[in-house]
Amino acid sequence: MMNNQEVQRQFQAAKQMAGQSGIIGVVYLDVDPARGSLRVKFKVTPAEEQNKLVISLAYVVDQMSQAFGLQVITREEKNEEVNNV
Repeated sequence: MMNNQEVQRQFQAAKQMAGQSGIIGVVYLDVDPARGSLRVKFKVTPAEEQNKLVISLAYVVDQMSQAFGLQVITREEKNEEVNNV
């Protein structure tokens, strides 16, 4: 497992890369632990980066969930369900 310094180093590297990309915006988190609900809304510019960011972060949540032994079911914009096994 990574130590705290390694996590911090990776976090700083990611921040630096993001800063160089010119991405700016806001992330809204709607958290309801009692219901097991976490919703995330992005308002990012440039607009073409928003899609990439959402896909990348969905992948991270998917992988973390699977690491906890959870089955992941992803519902995309067209209300199609995709099982990621």
